[in-house]
Amino acid sequence: MENILIKATPRSPKETGKGPNRRLRVQGMIPINVIGSGTSVLATVNENEMNKIIDSGIKPATLLDMEVGSDKSRVFVKEVQRFPHTGQIRHIDFYKVTPGKKITTVVSIDTKGTAKGSKSGGQFEHILKKIKVKATPEDLKDIITVDVTNLDVSDMIRVSQLPVPESWEIIINGDPIVASVTKTRAMIAQERAAKEGTDGKKDGKKKGK
Repeated sequence: MENILIKATPRSPKETGKGPNRRLRVQGMIPINVIGSGTSVLATVNENEMNKIIDSGIKPATLLDMEVGSDKSRVFVKEVQRFPHTGQIRHIDFYKVTPGKKITTVVSIDTKGTAKGSKSGGQFEHILKKIKVKATPEDLKDIITVDVTNLDVSDMIRVSQLPVPESWEIIINGDPIVASVTKTRAMIAQERAAKEGTDGKKDGKKKGK
């Protein structure tokens, strides 16, 4: 994804609370916090522009360029709060990143291609769709794409096999399965029937002797 720029307007501590925040939303603005290096900067962003950015498909680990007045930095979306009944954005927390300093975030896992095993009747399953990682902003990717074309029946891809930068620290217990092709009930039933047929023929030959 190409770099996305968010232009924000600083707001003073007096412009906080239910009343001021309600007035901001009426004006088509969203109250935000930009958190980083032990500080929190209060600002607002245009609601329509922010909705377009979110709808464009940004992920939890997507790095964005942000201007708050004259201050420029790289950020990612830490949390989006919405009103439960309307879905309207209530508030957004952004996290400011520091070059060379590792951050902890969630990265999406996507697959490409059609598994070989699914073409022969197997059931393809994409089990793990995101992982938590620790990485520097320079090495961070918001999506890991896994090619599953050569995945045959009974094959699987585990977290340890993901194509990720060596500098990443993957925060997860064990080595869970990301994607697999399993035998369907029909395939198992067919194999069982074929085995029973073969065993029956063997038994018949023995009795004939």
